[in-house]
Order: sequence, then structure tokens, then C-alpha cells
Amino acid sequence: MKEFKDKKEVFEYIKKKYSSADSVLIRGSSVKGLIDFGDIDVEFYQDKPAKPEYELVLAEGKLVLISAYPYKAGKQIKEVPENVLLLKGNYHEQIENQEKYTQSERKLRDNQMLIDMLFKYMRTKDKKYIKSIEKYLKI
Repeated sequence: MKEFKDKKEVFEYIKKKYSSADSVLIRGSSVKGLIDFGDIDVEFYQDKPAKPEYELVLAEGKLVLISAYPYKAGKQIKEVPENVLLLKGNYHEQIENQEKYTQSERKLRDNQMLIDMLFKYMRTKDKKYIKSIEKYLKI
């Protein structure tokens, strides 16, 4: 598991990892800061079809899930929302870049959703996430 000393180092890693994409951005609360059992939602824009990617890392001593989603770039949007940090390129409309999932890709996606829901429960202790956890555990 990769370890990073701070948020800036994680974001540099993400920028480098998706350097072949036209645009790379972070969306959501992780733009402001990282929390234990948090997640970093990454969007990368390119014409070449790609699959979502998921990775667990330690950042600032916190366990964090990186979820990266590929999109084709639609028209450029000048105004970037507050909860978006551009790491590379321009801000665009999203056009789905993912065709159908294979069975193994669906399992990977379901595992990511399980981890995401489990992390949300661990952060909030809100029992509404238990149903989602059970769904992905197939209980």
C-alpha cells in the first residue's frame, strides 16, 4: 500500500498517474482535506476508452480510497465549482467513457462500492449505510 505524508503528495501522485489524460481533476470534500476512511474522487478525461480504477492508500496516516473514473471531454466549462480541483487541463462536461462492465469489472466495482459504504458508516455511524453494505455483501 502506498503511503503519502500529505494531501499535496497524494494529488501529485494522481496527476502523475493519469498524466496521459487530457484533463485530471479531484471532485468532492477531499479538495478541502482528507479524513480517515475518506475517499478521493478522481475524474480523468481522454478519448481512449478506459476503465475505472480503485486504490487504497495511507495519506497523513489515514486510510483513504482513491476512485478514478474515465470520461470523454464534452464542451469546456469556464466556471469550475468550489468542490473541484483541476490538477491538469480544463474543466469539461462529462461524457461517459465506459461501455458495459465485464463480470470481473462488475465485481471490482461492487468491491469499491462496498468499501465506500463501509467507510461512510465508519465515519458517521449512520445505520442507513448498513443496507448498502449488506447489498454489496449479498446478504
